[in-house]
Amino acid sequence: MAEISTFFPLATNQTDAEGKFADFIKLCQDQQVTDIATLINQNNYLYLLYAIFTDSPYLSRLLFRDVHFAKEIFSQPLDVLFEKTIKNLLATLPDEKDTAQVMRILRQSKSQVALIISFADLSGQWPLDKITGSLTEFAETSVSLVVSHLLRIEMIKGNLAIPGHIADREANKLRATPDMSKGTGYVVLAMGKMGGRELNYSSDIDLIVLYDKDIVRYTGRKTAQDMFIKLTRNLVKIMQERTAEGYVFRTDLRLRPDPGATAVALSMEGAEIYYQSMGLNWERAAMIKARPVAGDIAAGYEFLSRIKSFVWRKHLDYVALEDIYAIKKLIHQHHGHKEICFAGQDIKLGHGGIREIEFYAQIFQLIAGGREPDLQVAPTCEALNALEKAGKLSEADNLILQRAYGYYRRLEHRLQMINDDQTHVMPDSAEDLSRITSFMGYKDQRDFEQELDHHLRNVHRLFTDLLKESHQDDEVDDHLLAFPPDDYNKASLQVISEAGYEDPKAIYNIIQAWLLGRYRACRTERARKLLHGFVPEILRNFSRFGDPDSSFKRFDKFLSRLPSGVQLFSFIKAQPWLLELLSEIIGIAPNLAEQLAKRPLLLDAVVNNNFFEASFNREGLRAHLKDQLALAQDFQDILDISRKWASEHKFQVGVQILRNNIDARTAGKNLSMVADIILEVMLAEVKREFARKHGVIEGAQFAIFALGKLGGRELTPTSDLDLVFIYDPGQAPPFSNGTKALSINHYFARLSQQFINALTAMTGEGKLYEVDMRLRPSGNAGPIAVTLQGFETYQMNDAWTWEHLALTRGRTIVADAEIGKKISQIVQTALKDSNRQNLLHDTADMREKLFNEFGTKDIWAVKHIRGGLVDIEFICQYLLLKYGSQYPEIFVTNTLDQISTLKKNHILPDYNGNMLYHGCDFMQNLQAVLRLCLGDEIKLSENQQGLIDTLCERFDVDTLEQLAQKVTEIQKNIYGIYREIIECPAEKS
Repeated sequence: MAEISTFFPLATNQTDAEGKFADFIKLCQDQQVTDIATLINQNNYLYLLYAIFTDSPYLSRLLFRDVHFAKEIFSQPLDVLFEKTIKNLLATLPDEKDTAQVMRILRQSKSQVALIISFADLSGQWPLDKITGSLTEFAETSVSLVVSHLLRIEMIKGNLAIPGHIADREANKLRATPDMSKGTGYVVLAMGKMGGRELNYSSDIDLIVLYDKDIVRYTGRKTAQDMFIKLTRNLVKIMQERTAEGYVFRTDLRLRPDPGATAVALSMEGAEIYYQSMGLNWERAAMIKARPVAGDIAAGYEFLSRIKSFVWRKHLDYVALEDIYAIKKLIHQHHGHKEICFAGQDIKLGHGGIREIEFYAQIFQLIAGGREPDLQVAPTCEALNALEKAGKLSEADNLILQRAYGYYRRLEHRLQMINDDQTHVMPDSAEDLSRITSFMGYKDQRDFEQELDHHLRNVHRLFTDLLKESHQDDEVDDHLLAFPPDDYNKASLQVISEAGYEDPKAIYNIIQAWLLGRYRACRTERARKLLHGFVPEILRNFSRFGDPDSSFKRFDKFLSRLPSGVQLFSFIKAQPWLLELLSEIIGIAPNLAEQLAKRPLLLDAVVNNNFFEASFNREGLRAHLKDQLALAQDFQDILDISRKWASEHKFQVGVQILRNNIDARTAGKNLSMVADIILEVMLAEVKREFARKHGVIEGAQFAIFALGKLGGRELTPTSDLDLVFIYDPGQAPPFSNGTKALSINHYFARLSQQFINALTAMTGEGKLYEVDMRLRPSGNAGPIAVTLQGFETYQMNDAWTWEHLALTRGRTIVADAEIGKKISQIVQTALKDSNRQNLLHDTADMREKLFNEFGTKDIWAVKHIRGGLVDIEFICQYLLLKYGSQYPEIFVTNTLDQISTLKKNHILPDYNGNMLYHGCDFMQNLQAVLRLCLGDEIKLSENQQGLIDTLCERFDVDTLEQLAQKVTEIQKNIYGIYREIIECPAEKS
């Protein structure tokens, strides 16, 4: 194992450090934790605490949260304290039958282990292998105990027989120890860093879950697979669900065979067939580190022995070089890596980083490991030592790689210790760079930058020398050419039929059309050869869905619209996940696929940086749009560029919803942010274009005010924009100063109309948004742009109750100077009006009117059904108007936020508040998936199996019927609350 440097962390700000240390000592005294200061000084922890209090908010929170445990850290050897924590888990958790309590105990232990290991790491008391080994030991212990806990639950339910080696045959008396799981046939394999005993400080754990049908003694009513799928989902939930106590480990099951098509728990037989028949070289590389850590350990080792010939091939496997290079290339393209730098450098995936060291070892292991058993080791540094011993790596180069590896891992840990983030990227800002510099123990940032650069360049040089780019890019392996284009082939038709396609001849004819170059995308030999190479994968991907023939034909339609194919097919060859994503879109979400068919170049965005990141950055998005618009040569270019930009981000959000990267709330915020930026930037462009003819009106101010979904930051990909245009003439001159001068009223009316045209006009890139102006003062009868005074007069004197209900979701998007503040003051004053004589009846009447017009009994139409989203919105808006004069702080525009503030101010009782919040969140998420996949015409049927499977997994049910029951129950409860708050009181008064 590489030696670890002992750079001692420094405080970023000594004054702050001393102040926080004093606060900590006072807290200890208040909680009667004695002798803390003495213990800290005796063990030389004072300056370490100074560093933690200024450099790591996360560790600081843990120390302040549990000063009693902090005392144990200061008073005991850290290795003894760690062993004690593990022993306590092993002693107490097996007797705990309450899953919620198991989750609490594990999370409390995780916080304790985090503190122990951080102190051991930061103080230099433990070498790197002990640090990563201890993190891994805690993860293994946690997973093993949770698996035993869940298996015992199934035994108590009567679904699983008690293994024969257990003497006590009464399930309720079983202790859920790791030993209890022997003989169950259910096993968890640790992969990646957990498998190699190399977990980092805030690591995910990569797991593959298997069961041996020949060992499992299932005694339930369904199937063993049903039981193990549910058990595995519960395992993930227990490990990664965030509670008040935090989480244990984020858990990833995507390294299993074909994760897009297979269940989260697989039979060993199916997994073995997969690996031996179609396993890829990257999966061989992943399996190098695989080892069983929980459940039936013996069964796990037996499985690994059965696939040993897949992982460790006896012949020299130089084909693996091609695949390893493709994986490395994929990572660099997907994550957008730049040249070696300091700020923003990715020390894991970037040039010269951790992944290059890991690949360096794995290349030799894949090529020669089958013939040289000494290379069959999992930990990276042990593998490097084995390569040196085998004469494949010089002592000097091994030392370079080992030192760099140890340096990176320590830096990685400190980056993650700051906020418990799973990050491997150096910060960008000067403040954050200063903090990590101090946390790494450097007084001068230049020394830090120089040392990091030294390691990165050395590693990248060695990796580049080892792995030159293949010269065989234009070749396609013969075994992939399964479909000769000259005539029908019985074997090919049989393959298509066995894959689940009902009309194999039709599918074959489509493939023939591709390979004969009948589409523009397939006219070059290079394109046809690339496409030919992954035809089998295309078939396999679309066979996952309930109607593979239709899904395949939609893919064909997509290909037929591509202007060219080489770029896309090269992407797919280099990045296999792209085909899986494409098939998922086309197979599950026909509405999203239709968008993609109209604009195939949307797929370019997928390989861009940050495509799968959940959080959008407003400043980054604005800058990116402005950079794009800077390339425009005329206003038509501006219209097209803005549409392309918006379409890419709408598509991005759609894919993230489909893949469950984000929930509906995050999607709404992100889409609303995109709309906000479009409105802001496009208004500036329209004003500039408008001023060419009509000039400007000096001193007048203009604003765009949003209501509805945009106002509440709940926008969907297909939402209209509810907008109001407001201007304040102030002391401005009566006419604009352009060559074609306009009066103030006409100026802002024409400007508003031109802006609407810029949003709604159909160009070659489509529309930006539809705009709805009916919520402006006086509706369609009112002026297109209203004066600030007119807006105020209307809201104070003329607005109907329903308009004030709608106003609760209003916010200013973009405004000149002071007009935005004035609008907010008007809105607040109007909403806080306590003289609302008919509020209850007006609200009830308006809801009834909407139901009569749009009402439905279809439970999947979650917006307008009784107990749906509209009822929730009416409850919130009614309560805001009723109590706003007493509680002005309750005015927020987002529905979920409204529920929270109403509950916080005790306007909604806890039960009703919780029910509304859960129901709103649930139905918004359900609506997001349904609208994404089916559009506004939601008709869910049994033949949409791919969508049904997605919904069941998303909402943790086994069947569509169970989901329907869940939806019905939520809507029943919501409608009950609506009747309690609005409908029944209105009927009685």
